[in-house]
Amino acid sequence: MTTPIALRLRDVVKTYPGVVALKRVSFDVRAGEVHAVVGENGAGKSTLMGVACGATAADSGLVEIGGEPLRRPSPALAQKLGIAVVFQHASVLDDLTVAENLLYAAGRGRRPGRRAAAWVREHLAAVGASAKPTDRVADLTVAQRQLVEIARALASDAKVLVLDEPTESLTGAETELLFERLRGLRAAGTGIVYISHRFGEVRRIADRITVLRDGESRGTFAADEVSEDDVVTLIVGRKVEQVFPPKAAAADRGPALLTASGLTGAGFRDVDLEVRAGEIVGMAGVEGNGQRQALRALGGVVPHTGHLQVRGEKRGRGGPGAAIDAGVVYLPADRHEEGTFLPLTVRENLSGLRHRALSRWGVLNRRREAALARETASALRVRTPSVETPVSSLSGGNQQKVVIGRSLAAEPTVLLADEPTRGVDVGARAEIYGALRRFAADGHGVAVVSADAIELAGLCDRVLVFSRGRIVRELAGDELSERSITSAAITATGEHSAVRLPRTLPAVLRGDQLPGAVLALLIVALAVYTGARNSLFLGERSLFNLLLLAAILGFVALGELTALLIGSIDLSVGPLIGLTVVIVSFFADGSKGMGGLAVGVLVALAAGAAVGVLNTGLIRGVRLPPVVATLVTFILLQGVSLYLRPTPGGYLDPNVTATLQRRVGTLPGVLVGMLVLAVGAELVLRRTRSGVALRAMGSDETRARQVGVPVTRTVLAAHVLCSLAAVLAGVVLATVVGVGDPNVGSNYTLTAIAAVVLGGASIFGGRGSYLGAALGAVLLQEITSATSFLRLPEAWQEWLPGLLILSGAAIFSQRGRRRGLTAAG
Repeated sequence: MTTPIALRLRDVVKTYPGVVALKRVSFDVRAGEVHAVVGENGAGKSTLMGVACGATAADSGLVEIGGEPLRRPSPALAQKLGIAVVFQHASVLDDLTVAENLLYAAGRGRRPGRRAAAWVREHLAAVGASAKPTDRVADLTVAQRQLVEIARALASDAKVLVLDEPTESLTGAETELLFERLRGLRAAGTGIVYISHRFGEVRRIADRITVLRDGESRGTFAADEVSEDDVVTLIVGRKVEQVFPPKAAAADRGPALLTASGLTGAGFRDVDLEVRAGEIVGMAGVEGNGQRQALRALGGVVPHTGHLQVRGEKRGRGGPGAAIDAGVVYLPADRHEEGTFLPLTVRENLSGLRHRALSRWGVLNRRREAALARETASALRVRTPSVETPVSSLSGGNQQKVVIGRSLAAEPTVLLADEPTRGVDVGARAEIYGALRRFAADGHGVAVVSADAIELAGLCDRVLVFSRGRIVRELAGDELSERSITSAAITATGEHSAVRLPRTLPAVLRGDQLPGAVLALLIVALAVYTGARNSLFLGERSLFNLLLLAAILGFVALGELTALLIGSIDLSVGPLIGLTVVIVSFFADGSKGMGGLAVGVLVALAAGAAVGVLNTGLIRGVRLPPVVATLVTFILLQGVSLYLRPTPGGYLDPNVTATLQRRVGTLPGVLVGMLVLAVGAELVLRRTRSGVALRAMGSDETRARQVGVPVTRTVLAAHVLCSLAAVLAGVVLATVVGVGDPNVGSNYTLTAIAAVVLGGASIFGGRGSYLGAALGAVLLQEITSATSFLRLPEAWQEWLPGLLILSGAAIFSQRGRRRGLTAAG
C-alpha cells in the first residue's frame, strides 16, 4: 500500500537581490513520518518552509498540502489546507494573551467555545508550559514563548507540522515532552518536518533526512543509514575536524578582569564570581534559576545591587552604556529583539559599538567603518552579498554572527555571551567557538550562558551551576563534563521553576484598563475641586455643554484608537469633521428638517467610507507611511471643504439641533450613545476574532500574517471605521456650531490622539482601551472647561493635558520596562 504524501514541493525556485535562495528544490513528506531538513545557515531551509506554509512567494514551483495545491502564497490558505508551523523566531504575538494566541490560530471547527480556558490549559500542559492562559505573551521568557508557539501548532490537528529549530530555547525535560507529542502525532498519520542544527535530536526523532546546501538538495537519506560525519560533510561541503578548540592551561590564565560580590537582583541573589584573563567561564542551571538574569546584570541590562570591579576598579551601577565604557559588552540571546538593528546594513551593525573610535568630531569615517565591517565579516564567515546588505535579509545564523562580530569588534575586556550559538549550524558553531577561544587567549575574559550542557563542557574552562538564584557548585578540570553539569543542576534544583517578580496589583490594574481607572479618578477629582471653587461648574447647563463637547471628542478618539491599534494613525480626521459639518449644512438647513438631515448623514457617511478607502490605498497600495498618507488626505479634504464653503454658511434647522441634542435624563443623548459605542467596541476588541486581529496587526504585522490575519482587510476596516467615527463627531458638531464652517474640525486631530494616549494606548499599536479613550476625551474636555471656571490663563488648556500625557507615558513605560526585565530572565 502506498503511503500518502502529506506535503509535496516540486522544482521550487526563490531568488533575492544578489542571492539564489532555492534552486529547483523538490521535497516530499509522507504522512506519518518525521522528515528532518538540515543544512548550514543560509542553505535555504527556512525559505523552503516559508514557501510551503505560504509566508514566502516562490518565483516558480509547485506546493501541495494533503494533495491539494496551494494556489497562491497565503498563510491563511495554507493553514486551511492543513499546515501548521513552529517558526524559528516565535511568531506568537506579544500584545495578546496566551489564550488569544492559541484560540485565534485554531480553525473554525476546532475552537472550543465555552471551555476555551480549559482547552488552552490542556494544550499548554501537554508541552510543559508554565504560562497561564491570561498571561500576556510580552511578559513571558523566550523559552516560555517558544512553548506557547509549540502548543499553538500542536493544537491545530494539522496534516503537516513544520518545526523550525523548536528546541533552541527549551530545557532537556521540555524537549522530551515535545518528542513524546511528536511520536504520538506521527503514529496518528501527521507528516512532520523537523529543522534542526542538533544532529543528536535529528537521529532520535527523524525517519528520513534531507540535506540542503547553497539552496540545493544534496540528497534524502534514511536516518539510520547515515552517520553524523556523513551528514556534516554533506552540510558543510568539507570535513569539520574539531568542534571545540583546545582549552587554555590553568597556568596560562591571568588576573581577574571582572569580579562580582553580593550581586543581587530579580531572580538571583548573593552571587560571587570572577572571570580571569584567558578563560571562558560558563553559567549553567535549569532555565529560570538566575544564571541568565545574573549575566544581564553583569552587563548593566537589569537593575541590581552588589559590587562589581573591572580590572580591579569599581564599576558603577549604570546601564549597558556604562558597562561598555568600563570594558564589559553583553551579547544578548534574542538577536531580533535586542541583538541586531534589522533595517540597517551589515556595516552599520558591525560598527555599532566602535563609533567613538571610527569618528572624528562626531562624523563617522565611512572608509574605516567599511574596512572594519569587511574584516569582521570575513573572520566570522558571514554569508552576505556585501556589507551594505540589510541584516534583515540574512539568515538567522548569519544574523547571529553579525551580533557576535559587533561584540568582538568592540574589543571589550570581558565579553558576556548569552546563547552565542543559538540557531547556528555545526560548521558555524565551530567557527564561533574558535573565535571565542582566540579572544580569550588574547588576554580577555568570556562568560557564557547556554542551555546546552555539551557546549558548556566542551567550550568552558570553568562552569558555575545556578539553583534558585545562587551559585551552588563550580566545576573545572576533570570534573567538568556534560553529565556533571546536568547532574549538579538537577540534584540542586529538584524541579524546574521559573523565578518571577511578585505581582501586587489585581489583574484588571495590570492590563489595559489601568489608565482608564486612573482617568476616572482624575475626572471625579477635578470635578469636585472645580465645583468647590466655582459652584457654576457643576450646574446643569454647564455640565450638559461639557459632556456634549466631550461626546464629540469621544467619537473621534474611538476612531483614532482603531487606527492606532493596528499600528497606524489618521491625521485626516479633523478636516473630515469639517467636511461633514459642511455636507450637513447643505442638507439640514432651512426647513428641510430631519429628512434632510438623514440624507446629509448618509452622504457624509459615504464620504467618510471613501476617505477610509483612500487612506488604505495610499498606505497599502502606494506604500506611503500612515503619517504621510493621511496628511495628504488632510490637505485634500481641507481643500474640498473650502471649495464647497469658502465662507461659513447654511444655517441648520433648529429642530435638527434640538433633536440631536436631546437629553437622556440629565445627560446628552449623544454622550450616552458614545459610551455605549465604547463599551460595545471594547467587548469586540477583547472577545471576538476581529478584535484580536486588530491587536495582532499592531503587535507585529509579519507575525499576524503568519497566523492567518487578513492584514490588508484589517487595515481597510480600521481606517474606514476611523473615518466613520469622525463623521459621527462631525454630525453632532454641526448642531453645536449651527452653520457650515469648513475650519471647525481642525483642532480635533491632535486632541483626539492625546485622548487616546491618555487612555493608555500604545502609539506603536497592539494595546489600548476604547473605554480609556472615551474617558480620556471626557477628561480633556473637562480640563478645557475647568480652566475657564477656575479663571486660569488660557495657556493652561494646553499645559495641563500636556503634563498629564507626559506623566501617563512615563508611568506606563516604566510598567512596560519592568515587564520586559522580568521576561528577559
